[in-house]
Amino acid sequence: MASNNINIRRDVKDPYYRYKMPRLLGKIEGKGNGIKTVLPNIVDVARALSRPPDYPTKYFGIELGAQVKVEEKNEKYIVNGAHDVAKLQDLLDGFIDRFVLCASCKSPETDLVIHAKDQSIIRQCMACGQRTDVDLRHRLATYIVKNPPPKTKKGGQHASAAPGQDDGADGDHGSGGEVDLLARDASKLDIAGGATNGRNIDDDGDDDDEGWDVELDMSAEAIAARQKALSGGFVLGGADNDDDDENNSGGDDPYDQLGDFIKDNRDAPDSKIYAKATELHLAKKHRALIVVILCLFENSTTVAKDIAKHDKLLLSFGNSDKHQRAVIGGFERLIEARQDSLLPKTPAIFKALFDEEIVEEEAFLEWAKKPSKKYVDKDVAKLIHKAAQPFVQWLAEAEEESDSDEE
Repeated sequence: MASNNINIRRDVKDPYYRYKMPRLLGKIEGKGNGIKTVLPNIVDVARALSRPPDYPTKYFGIELGAQVKVEEKNEKYIVNGAHDVAKLQDLLDGFIDRFVLCASCKSPETDLVIHAKDQSIIRQCMACGQRTDVDLRHRLATYIVKNPPPKTKKGGQHASAAPGQDDGADGDHGSGGEVDLLARDASKLDIAGGATNGRNIDDDGDDDDEGWDVELDMSAEAIAARQKALSGGFVLGGADNDDDDENNSGGDDPYDQLGDFIKDNRDAPDSKIYAKATELHLAKKHRALIVVILCLFENSTTVAKDIAKHDKLLLSFGNSDKHQRAVIGGFERLIEARQDSLLPKTPAIFKALFDEEIVEEEAFLEWAKKPSKKYVDKDVAKLIHKAAQPFVQWLAEAEEESDSDEE
């Protein structure tokens, strides 16, 4: 659940930062000379970082001067001695900085490449395209060269899942989830224009998780788009950006400015929020709805009730199919960030949107056909769809009754 996930970059405080990892767990076992610290979820943590789990485990051992035990078949990873989990989490930050983050743009979406000739290790960044060297003076670098990441089906050397995202648990990518990272990265960052070659795209612009033969678009425009998506801004996760225009070029991002305004003026009336959106040329942009929802309802404890208070604001941006889908996507993002408290309330939240005529019946029924990665990760989308079933079923039955009455 959300409470167990933290930002891969812990220096980034934005709760909507896209890249998450499980909080590291540690369990001390044994006593005397046999005392040890077991890392029960290091496999999940490493998967989120797109690195083999033995890498951070070995890193802990090197930094602590302790022996480690790695049993890959049993998924058992142990550091000898009693170690505080908070200390290990701090050490993990060091591992991430040295062996995961791009040294240029600090994106966690990197691929390790080992050069056979000089035994150097390169971090290939999928966001900015930079290739930055790993410091070979650290002892873990020697271990990585001798134990390179698993090879993918295309022969590259990197780990099996994109940072902080779906590792192919749907079972359609072969054993072990070893897929082409370039393809998965492109699919996750659908705003990176032109990076759709060879992919199966649904009518709504969402990947269907098949056809992963893709080359990542490394043009300046696509790189800029991916950097924006990785920056921790408000509108991430593949939301359509075909309403971008010259107003979004240069200077501070207008969507970020709108979000900052809402957060800095918590008591501002909806009319002032819309006036600010108009000032920033976002008055009719469907993407602006995501910013408004995430910031306006960020700390709300009664989201369903509060929707009625802000219905006019949400409707003022527009009521097209695209706007209605953005409203649903915005609340999906909100539920994703606060799963523990909001996931059970999904039916009530959606019904409030329906009752206030913010999202129409057809839009909900279309959304319900298939979980989409357009606004949230696929696994979260599935959870939200499952939680929304009582509302969707009620909506479908109401439509059937209406059709029957008309006959």
